[in-house]
Amino acid sequence: MMKIKVLAIINPISGTGKKQKIESLLEKQLDTSRFELSICYSKYAGHCTELAKDAVKTGFHAVIAVGGDGTINEIAKALINTNVTLGIIPSGSGNGLARHLGIPMQPEKAIEWMNEAIIGEMDTISANDYQFVNVAGIGFDALVSHEFDKMNSRGVLSYIKATIKCFVSLRQQRFKIKSDNLQFSSVGMLVSFANSSQFGNDAYIAPNAKINDGKMNIALLRKPHWYQVPSLLMQIFTHKVTDSPLYTEIVSDELTIEQESVLGHIDGEPILIGKEIHLKTMPHSLKIFNSPTVN
Repeated sequence: MMKIKVLAIINPISGTGKKQKIESLLEKQLDTSRFELSICYSKYAGHCTELAKDAVKTGFHAVIAVGGDGTINEIAKALINTNVTLGIIPSGSGNGLARHLGIPMQPEKAIEWMNEAIIGEMDTISANDYQFVNVAGIGFDALVSHEFDKMNSRGVLSYIKATIKCFVSLRQQRFKIKSDNLQFSSVGMLVSFANSSQFGNDAYIAPNAKINDGKMNIALLRKPHWYQVPSLLMQIFTHKVTDSPLYTEIVSDELTIEQESVLGHIDGEPILIGKEIHLKTMPHSLKIFNSPTVN
């Protein structure tokens, strides 16, 4: 059987922890009877995309993203609508897509998972001129993303600090959602565009989202009163946020959203997306290493 020629792109600054250890683990533990491995490191923002494009041109069959959701986004957008498969060794701050796929968070176990994974297909989503694979959004989570990006340290504690700071100062805005058969308007704290089920760190914003159903789950959340925060957090971390009276979900393959701000985030990376966002699902547009039981 022909080996899968795979390039591992390691982002040395994503998340926390030392990536040299992962390089060594890949060389020792990746199944050499199945994979032919090459390894490189990204050096600056956007470099992962360049390296992934080169991998497509030079005949690699797969690219492994070693990093977080931002790293995965940079690599995935170079692989959309190609025959090159995306693999993931999670080492970011949230690792939302990896957690949705059931990939272990420990590098050793993630490599073991990769050795047994099957090749499947997943949807991707375009948001104006951007593309994403996990979760994008506007409102509160976009503010948190921009605040988190300013911090000197990464990891869960920094993300919690950014979240609290943004929540205290948050002003809700009005969102308008339009499609061929829908006109919806509501005040809220955020609107998330979910391809998979969670932001990361097992915080589920769209528990029913599937990566291969040709649809996106649009989740609108209104700002809770202080006394509602504990129960809302419990619902978010126990897959039950859809039970909250503060939550509204719309499932669609294409729609337009208007916001009062211009801030957004794409797979956790802060962007200026504009006041109007056109969203469209691209079904089965990305090949990915996956577990047979995950969708």
